[in-house]
Amino acid sequence: MRTKASIFLVIAFSAFISCSVDNCDVDCNSGPLSLSFELLDKATGENLFINGTFDPADIEVLDLDNNNSRVQFTFNSENDINSINLGPFGWEKKIANYVLKVEEREIFVLLVDAEEKKEDCCSYVILNKLTIEGSNYSQNTENGIYEILVEL
Repeated sequence: MRTKASIFLVIAFSAFISCSVDNCDVDCNSGPLSLSFELLDKATGENLFINGTFDPADIEVLDLDNNNSRVQFTFNSENDINSINLGPFGWEKKIANYVLKVEEREIFVLLVDAEEKKEDCCSYVILNKLTIEGSNYSQNTENGIYEILVEL
């Protein structure tokens, strides 16, 4: 009889636990959006940091909507990519209007309009608008990096 009571308790406990499964237990948040930029010589396609034309120490990113205050960025020099990373966008910073300079030279102006969306249990970032002015560019479909073509 004691065994039957134990089995009943195990089954009842299992049923109770399975009824309280939360569909939001899965982490499906995309996190904020970040963007990466590679500066390439328009004539040769060479990365301007790899070939020594530009020095990462000379990069400056300014917020045009906030009295040209400096914007934090990271420079990725791993695997010979040498890219400038900006963000996050979409959660706290929804609209960004930045200018990227190297050695006081304006390379491009970036306008980003992104917003966080919540659906069911998930949150993700929607990119409403992305504008890059002042340079020709393309997005590398393999790694997502924006390749900015700089005329020297």
